[in-house]
Amino acid sequence: MRVLITGGSGFLGTHLAERLERSGHEVTRTYLIDPDPYLLGRGNGGPMVHLDIRDEAEVSKVLEATRPEILYHLGAQPYVRPSWEDPSGTFRANLAGTVHLLEWLRQHSERTRFAFASSSAAYGPTDRQPMSEELPLRPVSPYGASKAAADLICYTYTASYGVPTFRLRIFATTGPGKSGDAPNDFAQQIARAERSGAAAVLKVGDLTTRRDFSDVRDAVRAMELVVERGIPGEAYNLGSGITRTMRSVVDGLVELAKVPITVETEPGRMRRVDETVLQADTSRVRALGWAPEVPWDVTLRSLLDHWRGHPA
Repeated sequence: MRVLITGGSGFLGTHLAERLERSGHEVTRTYLIDPDPYLLGRGNGGPMVHLDIRDEAEVSKVLEATRPEILYHLGAQPYVRPSWEDPSGTFRANLAGTVHLLEWLRQHSERTRFAFASSSAAYGPTDRQPMSEELPLRPVSPYGASKAAADLICYTYTASYGVPTFRLRIFATTGPGKSGDAPNDFAQQIARAERSGAAAVLKVGDLTTRRDFSDVRDAVRAMELVVERGIPGEAYNLGSGITRTMRSVVDGLVELAKVPITVETEPGRMRRVDETVLQADTSRVRALGWAPEVPWDVTLRSLLDHWRGHPA
């Protein structure tokens, strides 16, 4: 089928594009800024076209040219910390950009399956762990709020207009080449220290929080499966169902390091507000036939190997 992936030059989009091409789909990816050529060097993943989802006219032009039968919407302002400094910019990208895509589909291609990359940040803090898709959305960051709003507007377009949307509430997905997540940040620091050949200090934030990490290779399998077998309008948690402390992530990477590493907390890496625990109830996606396959030690080693080989 013809597939369009917005934000397709990034970490998740690159892995998803490679998987979908192997499944026989005709994939086109969009990008906003020049991508990391080392990440793109992982494989093919289809042609790329420029798209700023905040620009409704550009959205119309790209969708008219590509006419996707499946649209994976990953394009976004993807970070929590910058969202506190620029809430309005975050909402323009994450909410208005999503509406621009949905409006074009409503008017020109209402049968196109639309998979939205929502986030566990949309839930906010809760004592009810693991978190099911039925929990209320009470985000504590502008990023989380923008994802929650876009998540709900996707449901609205299914309920009101019949556009088949699938809300993918993605927990802490990691893997080789991701930028902006803690495990890869730690791995980059260790790889840099190994390249210098000297002992180093690993700068970290809060290591007491627990996160539900899943490997990107498992995540993109789940994304494809939800679009193939899921119920339009439903939300699906994508995670492993297992939580790990950030301390255990650091310890696992330090154990793989080739030089001595000392760990030091840096106040600038602490978030303004943070969820203590985020754990996914994955029963809904497992009911479609999905289960995680990549062992955690394989994930950690793949992070280090990626950054050890990165030319920068």
